[in-house]
Amino acid sequence: MTTTTTTHETVSAEPRTNTILERPGSHYTYLGEDTEGGHHHLNEETDTIYVTDHPPERYLPTNAAIYWFRIHGALEHVEPLSSRLVREWVAYVDHVRGWTTPPLLINATFLQGGFNR
Repeated sequence: MTTTTTTHETVSAEPRTNTILERPGSHYTYLGEDTEGGHHHLNEETDTIYVTDHPPERYLPTNAAIYWFRIHGALEHVEPLSSRLVREWVAYVDHVRGWTTPPLLINATFLQGGFNR
């Protein structure tokens, strides 16, 4: 006669959050939160926008000279900008969803002529 052991596993109904993006501060810009709770992140290395349900986490790795940013949570949308400008994405979100309070970085960057990729 063989004995079998039964194991019970608990599976959470909550969605798991995963790390979507990890970038040094020199390759990352947080664009802001829209009125529907979406957080817009720009990976400057690939000109890609990520929309998640969480703001970025800023941390300083051991022996690093600059802060890094970790994006985690549920991924709502990915938008490769290709030839489009970041400015157009910001205007699109403003028109479709609206921004809660865009960070000053957006306004300052526009005034200085930035985000012209």
